[in-house]
Amino acid sequence: MKDKVLKILKDSMKILILVLTVCVVYKLNMISICICFVGAVIFSVFFQKEENIRIRYRNRFHDLVLYMEQMVYSFKKQPKIRMALSDAQKVSSHRMKEIIEEVIVNIDSKMTDKIYEESLGIMKKEYDCKRLRSLHEFLIKIEKHGGAYEDHLNILMEDIKEWTDRISLFIKNVDRVKRNVIISIFSTLITCGFMAYLIPKEYSYTGHPVYQVCSTLMILFMLLSCWFVYKKVNFDWIQERQGLSENMIIKYYLLVEKADKNHHTLSVVEKLSYKKAKRRLENEIKKEFPDWIRDVAVNLQNDTVQSAIESSYEKLPFVLKRPVRKLLVDFEKYPVGIEPYDNFLKEFDLDEMKSSVKMFYSMNELGKEQSGKQIYSIIDRNNKMIRQAEEMKNNDRIGAATMFTAVPMGVGVVKIMVDMILMIVVFTSSVSNVIGGQI
Repeated sequence: MKDKVLKILKDSMKILILVLTVCVVYKLNMISICICFVGAVIFSVFFQKEENIRIRYRNRFHDLVLYMEQMVYSFKKQPKIRMALSDAQKVSSHRMKEIIEEVIVNIDSKMTDKIYEESLGIMKKEYDCKRLRSLHEFLIKIEKHGGAYEDHLNILMEDIKEWTDRISLFIKNVDRVKRNVIISIFSTLITCGFMAYLIPKEYSYTGHPVYQVCSTLMILFMLLSCWFVYKKVNFDWIQERQGLSENMIIKYYLLVEKADKNHHTLSVVEKLSYKKAKRRLENEIKKEFPDWIRDVAVNLQNDTVQSAIESSYEKLPFVLKRPVRKLLVDFEKYPVGIEPYDNFLKEFDLDEMKSSVKMFYSMNELGKEQSGKQIYSIIDRNNKMIRQAEEMKNNDRIGAATMFTAVPMGVGVVKIMVDMILMIVVFTSSVSNVIGGQI
């Protein structure tokens, strides 16, 4: 605790000293320096708050990854959730140890039909991640019903590893954006500060009220920019980003389905909105589809294709509920035909996803050994889609912050223009005074 306080004090002092140095270089008066100092103090408080959140989010991510990996390894050796939890507790951090302890106590003290669901729900509240949910659901299924589980645990483990690698890369990209913003701010401050030293002292304009106000505002704006970007990219790495609202998804689906039936019946406004609606839905489906395919593949451990799809429906993201519900309805209409798979997402240009679903159809006609090979073929294809989907999500999350790196330079251009105008005004005034004195 003492080390943490000392680090906060050191970081705050660095910020204050840096701001005071800039104020001196910019030749600001005492009033402007005091305003910038107060701004630096406020910035330091909020910056430390964001830094603490960043550390907590990163620790949560690493704790969760370590927990999931240990649970898989332990469950492979002995398919008992209680024993796997004990092993995971031994390698976990302080906070995770406490939560696992609470889960274990819950399992040991209660005797209900849903003891594992209720107990592991404690972990879900603290670490709400869909990969954690998928892992827990599969472990509970094996604990209760048994069956071959090694291959499907390998699927989950491979997915966890690839997800960890992607998030780790995303963290590096976020750090790079922060670094670029800092470089942009310092470059702008140095360039604008250099303007005050371009002309002789007798023509100096740094004492002008306009210069003092503009310089003070620019320094405060740079502090605000830095804090805004840090806050904007302070992601909870294990939490899924919310996409379109449910009402918007329903509205877009109705429009796309209407256009698919008869495009000519669309009104002028609907025709203008149709392409946007279709594109937005396709993007949302691309982001969620791979996770659904993974869950279905895991369910196939004990279920038929139709049962596996039906079991996945309850926890589906909202954007997939409508097409999967149609697929289930078509199963009743065409129990043995390819029509349900052929009609899936027919309104959209998502050929790769349609092809993945059609591969499930062929599994109904294959033996167990061939079905296993087909599952891995689906998983290989799905891993590629997962990478693409999560890259889309990550690009969406970091896009606005990346664009913000250009804002400090834009402010710097305005500041330089103001300085040049002041330079001309002061120089012209000095020349006029000299001419007037000679007369």
